[in-house]
Amino acid sequence: MAVLHRKEEKIEVVLSKLPKKYTDKQFVDTFIQLYSRDWGKIKANYIKHSQDKEPGTVIVMPKPDIYLINVLNTYLENLKAAKKTATKKANPPTKDPK
Repeated sequence: MAVLHRKEEKIEVVLSKLPKKYTDKQFVDTFIQLYSRDWGKIKANYIKHSQDKEPGTVIVMPKPDIYLINVLNTYLENLKAAKKTATKKANPPTKDPK
């Protein structure tokens, strides 16, 4: 089950509120301001994961702020890959006539 629903849409809104050069902390703070209910769900899910573990096991879910930064980085990588694919389709390689 996903912790954060409609991730891409929410990330786009948060990014639209930030300056071009922003820090991870600015991103997290802006996300919390805009989506405090979702932030609460992320924190609650993290707490649940950490409480349900047996002693000596590793918590699989990262801390809430790290989770958000990971979601952002994944979004940005996918966006970059999509742009690269679109560029390749728009400019297919030409064949040398022989």
